[in-house]
Amino acid sequence: MTEKLLYIPKKITEPALYAYFGTLVLSSVVFYRYILPWYYLLAGAVGVTAVFYYGNALSKRWCVLNVRRPKRFEERLFWTAFAIRLVYMLLIYTVFMLQYGNPFGFENMDACYYDELGRFVADMVRNGNFHFYDRISSYFGSDLSDMGYGIYLGFIYFLTGNSMFIARVIKCLLSACTTLLVYRIGARNFGDQTGRIAGILCMLWPNFWYYCGCQLKETEMLFLTVWFAYEADSMLRSRQLSVWRILPSLMIMAAMFTVRTPLAVVLILALLFAVVMSSTKMVSWGKKVVVGLLSLSLIGVTMGNRILEETQALVEENAGGQMQKKNMEWRSTRDNGNKFAKYASTAVFAPLIFTIPFSTMVNVPEQDVQKLLHGGNFAKNILSFFVLLCMFQMLLSGDWRQHTLLLALFLGYLVVLSMSAFAQSERFHQPAMPFAMLFAAYGIAHCGKREKRWFGFWIAGIVFVSIVWGWFKLKGRGLI
Repeated sequence: MTEKLLYIPKKITEPALYAYFGTLVLSSVVFYRYILPWYYLLAGAVGVTAVFYYGNALSKRWCVLNVRRPKRFEERLFWTAFAIRLVYMLLIYTVFMLQYGNPFGFENMDACYYDELGRFVADMVRNGNFHFYDRISSYFGSDLSDMGYGIYLGFIYFLTGNSMFIARVIKCLLSACTTLLVYRIGARNFGDQTGRIAGILCMLWPNFWYYCGCQLKETEMLFLTVWFAYEADSMLRSRQLSVWRILPSLMIMAAMFTVRTPLAVVLILALLFAVVMSSTKMVSWGKKVVVGLLSLSLIGVTMGNRILEETQALVEENAGGQMQKKNMEWRSTRDNGNKFAKYASTAVFAPLIFTIPFSTMVNVPEQDVQKLLHGGNFAKNILSFFVLLCMFQMLLSGDWRQHTLLLALFLGYLVVLSMSAFAQSERFHQPAMPFAMLFAAYGIAHCGKREKRWFGFWIAGIVFVSIVWGWFKLKGRGLI
């Protein structure tokens, strides 16, 4: 495999930056009555500038690291990622305290719930009561998917005196570790330079910064997902199979059922798919049989019937798209809802799933997170071109069989998401984003002159769709 580009070139980043600021100006002119407040404009500009301007500058400057001292790039990547996240977390913590009088901020119902759950667990530990499962179920009515994060947060609160601040510093560390793992996975699968591009994109991704500054479980969930991918990929590529190579990925799969059930199911199916479909040159038949049987047996023994019950309920809820249809109808009729939402379905979401959610560049009510993260969403819209380019190139070359685990994790989760009620929700796209960056880095590294011409058309399309999306948001709410 020959890498064509060692860094993100200006021929990609400059048009993306011009497109963002041009779209922002055009949207502000067309919908002048609904211009975003200055702090959302600033947040978006910082996010897009980080991804494209500094993505170009740092990937070019750091491409020569490790020449004299091994691991130098990894050290620079980890500590820079941690510093960025820590600064962002401190800033947003201060803003939330000043504006709202609490560190939860806007749209904080889930964050407050997890905080209450963590405090409940911490109090139980202080009282010497470790019957978490029964007590949490009776008090909160929680399903298994919420208990893992609540117990984890509870132990942090127990050790730190209920400090949300320290819990968020730990989130910054975990997110920096995720960035490092993304680089290592990319380097192992696609070559060192492509891995560096992926790691730098992950380091600079503004949406990842945001989840370090709130009490939601996305940061921990992303870390577990990427850690699983790292361990499982290492296991499949290793020459010898041992208990210590198999155990980490299997235990992460089991733990994920206590964080988010649909994602845990995707991890299991992705590993089994990779075991079956990987080239026998990489995964021998003996390894295929052993890993496949152990995956199924460990999950069954560890988690029991509760897993089967929740998985079955999940399938039944999403069968035929009924849950998605009901949710879209609710979104269209609620206060400040969008009357067009009822027309959305899997048939609409599936073709767009690599690119959505589109960027919200108009000031609509009750969508503060979408407005704050509009820059990151625009960057995703742009970079999805390279994700699709990667898929196409792998299919034509046949290289996909060397990367079946990553493809199964990425595509499997997007398929589940497209059939769910949260296909347009930025928060629920987070588990797919590290893999999107890996594939986008591959597409960037293998982007030739012909592909760059198509990229120009893609940018024009994203600009047009972003303006239409602003109209859709306002018109659906009767604001224009």
